[in-house]
Amino acid sequence: MKQSKSGVIICFFLSASAVLSGCTLVDYTVPMAGKFDNTSILVKNFILIDTVTVHAMEKHTVSPLGIKRTVEGAKVTYSDLMREAAKVKADDIINVRIDMQTTGKTTIVDWLKGWERIFSYTGRALAIKYVDDDEAEPSHR
Repeated sequence: MKQSKSGVIICFFLSASAVLSGCTLVDYTVPMAGKFDNTSILVKNFILIDTVTVHAMEKHTVSPLGIKRTVEGAKVTYSDLMREAAKVKADDIINVRIDMQTTGKTTIVDWLKGWERIFSYTGRALAIKYVDDDEAEPSHR
């Protein structure tokens, strides 16, 4: 009787884990807002120079049985956006938005065969140039 109960319990846990880990398809975009909320606010007059955009990709690879994990590539950073703004002779950037998009699928047997997922990042910001009070346009005051 004890063997049949333990067999039923093992069968239940195996079935439950198979159902709960099921197959999923992932295709989503996430705004990376809120990552840098600790900023000080200083009000200055400025003029809009241009919109800057930076793209980056990151590839995550996991070998069969999860033995080896590698990450190649990079994410978009604030510094990347500032470098692009410097190319158009801007002093600073505002309205920063960094989005992440990934497509991939996850199945029950991914841990057996390994998997690869590509993350693409897009960063956008407004490049601005600070001006004196008498140079500013009325709409920016």
